[in-house]
Amino acid sequence: MLVQLRGDVLTAARSLASTPIPVLGAIVTLALGVGANLAILGLIDRAMLSPASHVTSPERLFTVGLVPPEARPGSTPMTTTSYVAFTTIRDAVPALTGAAAFSRSESSVVINGEQLQVRSMIVSGGYFDLLGVTPLLGPGIHADGDAVITAAPPAVISHAFWQSRLLGDLNVLDRRVSVGGLEYSIAGVMPRGFSGHSAVATDIWVTFDGAMRNEPGWDHDDRRNLTSVVVRLGANESAVAAASQAGVALGRDIVLRSITGTDIASTDRRIAWWLAAVSMAVFAIALANAATLLVVRGARLRHDIAIRAALGASRSRLMREGALAAVLLAVCATAASLALASWLDDAVRRVLFPGVIARVTTSASVLWAAAVCGVIAALVGAMANTRQVARAIDSPRLAGAEPGSGRRSPTMTWLLLVQMTLSVMLLAGAGMFGGSLYRLLAQDFGMEMSDVLLVNTQPGPGVMVDEQLYRDALAKIRTLPDVESATTINSIPFTGFNVPPIAVPGFAEPPSVGGQLPFLVAATPEFFAILGIRVIEGRGLTEADDSGAPVVLVNQTMAKTLWPSETAIGKCIRVGFPQGFQPESGPPVPDHTVACREVVGVVNDTRQRSLFPQDNEDRLMQYYVPFSQVPFPPFLEQEPTRVHGLLVRPRQPSDQLITTIRSLVVSDRADLPFIEIRPYAQVLDRQLRPWRVGTTLLTLFSVLALLVASVGLYATFAYLVTERRREIAIRLAVGARPSGVLAMVMREAVGLAAVGAAAGCLAAIGFGRMVTSLLYDTTPSDPLVLGAAAVAMVVVAAAATLLPARTASKSEPSVLLRTT
Repeated sequence: MLVQLRGDVLTAARSLASTPIPVLGAIVTLALGVGANLAILGLIDRAMLSPASHVTSPERLFTVGLVPPEARPGSTPMTTTSYVAFTTIRDAVPALTGAAAFSRSESSVVINGEQLQVRSMIVSGGYFDLLGVTPLLGPGIHADGDAVITAAPPAVISHAFWQSRLLGDLNVLDRRVSVGGLEYSIAGVMPRGFSGHSAVATDIWVTFDGAMRNEPGWDHDDRRNLTSVVVRLGANESAVAAASQAGVALGRDIVLRSITGTDIASTDRRIAWWLAAVSMAVFAIALANAATLLVVRGARLRHDIAIRAALGASRSRLMREGALAAVLLAVCATAASLALASWLDDAVRRVLFPGVIARVTTSASVLWAAAVCGVIAALVGAMANTRQVARAIDSPRLAGAEPGSGRRSPTMTWLLLVQMTLSVMLLAGAGMFGGSLYRLLAQDFGMEMSDVLLVNTQPGPGVMVDEQLYRDALAKIRTLPDVESATTINSIPFTGFNVPPIAVPGFAEPPSVGGQLPFLVAATPEFFAILGIRVIEGRGLTEADDSGAPVVLVNQTMAKTLWPSETAIGKCIRVGFPQGFQPESGPPVPDHTVACREVVGVVNDTRQRSLFPQDNEDRLMQYYVPFSQVPFPPFLEQEPTRVHGLLVRPRQPSDQLITTIRSLVVSDRADLPFIEIRPYAQVLDRQLRPWRVGTTLLTLFSVLALLVASVGLYATFAYLVTERRREIAIRLAVGARPSGVLAMVMREAVGLAAVGAAAGCLAAIGFGRMVTSLLYDTTPSDPLVLGAAAVAMVVVAAAATLLPARTASKSEPSVLLRTT
């Protein structure tokens, strides 16, 4: 039996080799379809399904969420709290065997005089002990890492950082490294693939004591949210019981969430799952195309199959060889798809999950997915092959067409329709996301962000920059010939907000819109000019205001809300904290002890918090005060930093200008956090990412689907034209024009494409309704989007069939008759 099987396999391989074009086409399309699936599913598995690498008993690990007081049902719990709350949870919850604090941030590392931006995590000393992870090199950081630091505090680096930045130096231990402007000693290298308790990539870990060494009392300030908490349940304890105990200890509601996928935003989750569905659609297109090519291949082999059957080859053997040929093809396609998925992994990861590291080796889940895809491909191929074998044996003239007609079989027609329907659906989906992205960016945000540069550092525990550094750099930047204007800033729209107590004479309660108090912005005269914020009434700020009487500018919404029937100029607003205010006394309201600020101007509204003009976002109240007049709580031990960055409007943006600005800010100092210089518009990227991801990947997948479908169309109509050689020859011989023959073939292809396009538009409407929440100002039935997708499919179909149709119409009748 083994000898017979070996012979059947060899025969099947020779059969595949005899028709290289359709076989290679099927392998390539299957590899593309399966490879795209494996790349997407592998990342979803790594980010949201599989536990973190190298972590002991990850199912017992949970992150702590704190439910805000009077939170709405279903609202997202807060993930950060004070270090005091962390120590309370660690010491007062019997259901836990341990707890650790952590905080993620972007930091600077200086290596060989070069400042690099790295992904860092500040952890309590027991973090690695809690996870049960042992460093690859060195002692690492243990529970006693929270002790008072007397020398350079320890830092632990990732395997990837060790290899890429330190070139795998085995003498790395005890090497000094500057992280966020502070010096550390490398105490360990973590195992390959380890990224902490989740999939979010981390380059370096340092302790809270080390990072906060210059901020005395940080660990006793229960008003400061600076850490998140991960806990480990006892062997026989439940998460509900532990959450209840922690809630009693802290005096508030607590929830525990599994660490698996905990750092992936809800919007990213939805997009990931929708893209998984999209990749499955591409897989379906690839299957349909492979089946079409195999049907065409079988039709071309019908003469050989019929001869072998006449010479005595049994039906079962021919069927078995057809099935084995399908299995061999599926194995080749699956192997190619694994290689392709590995190549695609990094590219897709950067778009879909920036900051999520891929697995070092292919996971078992991905291998299972590849095996399932391979089995499905083998079954589809076997059905196509064996069906063609049966047709060739039963009727040698019926191997995919009516006798001598060259007409499509129902199987071919349905397979082509499936490909075109799904292709149009993906094209329309890309159009929906692209339209949403375009309309989001086309909104009037009330300010001009193009070409403006933002210079600042990423906020985080222990990240401090002396505002004099920014002021000194500002003076130097203003002297650059390529800079039109520059200014200091206190807050950055779309990233952080200042909402101090406010009161307006004549109003019993602090003014609000939809429960949202007005936002305060510390501004300079240049601030309005750089961002193009216009003064509608009154005047703007001047340099004299910094040392003059308290003044304020309000936006149009605030002016109309507070004084709808009169001018805002000259009105009084009290902003700040009353004397003697303490946090425990409740929400502060300014009283007569707080100076009255005169409204001297009204400016246009600007978008402050969200890209979406919903939930009052398009009518939030804002007001502007000079830098020197920003109010701070009186109970603070020291006055907070007012300057948090710079805005620069260049005459002509360039990479060289960014390099020059960085050198002016950093100078020769190695003790600074990473100074980030980027276009101001990039502050929108975090909110825009879902639409950028959807547009990018849906476009790539739809183009891939169109290419695959065009291969199937070309192969099918090339075969059908070959089958109709006799008919075409007779038509030409009796006087038909070549253009008429060309039109005959093209009409058939375009007609089929039109049917597929119509079905695809209906499928796109259904798809659009399922992702309505991810669309902005775009409807699933947008005629422009659907029409463009349908036209694209018809054009691709016409282009795919033009070559075989043109070849047939240009041939001599005698030549066609001789080859039939």
